[in-house]
Amino acid sequence: MLFSMPHIHRFYVEPEAIQGDTAVVAGPEAHHALHVVRVQQGDSVFLFDGLGRELLGRILDASRHDVTAQITEERNIQPEARSLTLLQASLHRDKATEELIRRCTEVGVRRFVFYPAERSEHPPRITGKWRRWAIESCKQCGRLWLPEFSIAPGFESALTCPWSALLIATADETPVPLRTAVHGDNVALAVGPEGDFTPDERALALACHARPVSLGPATFRAEVAATIAAALIRYELGALGP
Repeated sequence: MLFSMPHIHRFYVEPEAIQGDTAVVAGPEAHHALHVVRVQQGDSVFLFDGLGRELLGRILDASRHDVTAQITEERNIQPEARSLTLLQASLHRDKATEELIRRCTEVGVRRFVFYPAERSEHPPRITGKWRRWAIESCKQCGRLWLPEFSIAPGFESALTCPWSALLIATADETPVPLRTAVHGDNVALAVGPEGDFTPDERALALACHARPVSLGPATFRAEVAATIAAALIRYELGALGP
């Protein structure tokens, strides 16, 4: 099948830039195509719009600022029925946030909800870099759906949603087995900042029926803990293999 060919370069295209049987790649993606990969007229490319649509195309024109491709094949992938939302305290370092978004996007986190924790040094603020990191991760791993980003004003508001299962990653509460904690189609995982949750935050999460899960005796950075826990939950959801 043509969509399984791994050697063809993959680029993100804005949904509105797909018109009929042509698509125009612009902005940072065009720069990457033109000046890093150096695509040429006639080259085959994969394009995806972040909404489950993947296109196989052939370069019609590669100008100085954008790339136009003729679409030859298309497929549409529906979002997975079972989703994972990461409730993540804002982190101190931009590099830690980048690592978290990149790795958790690859693992398949559907939504990121950032919130200011008691030990957060500054409130979270969505920037264009977050989406850029997610696009690059989707290009690398082949995912066709970009994750969603939002900001909650506080930990309590992040927790209060009708989750089918709410988990909190902490070593300071008696954990339940992950296989027991994960159920339903709308799972949320709460991860604290550097320095972890405060006792009051843990009590608040438990009052919201969060179930504590553990990653063992090792101490991980927040972005690493989030990635490991997300991968384990996605496995339990049946998304990372049989």
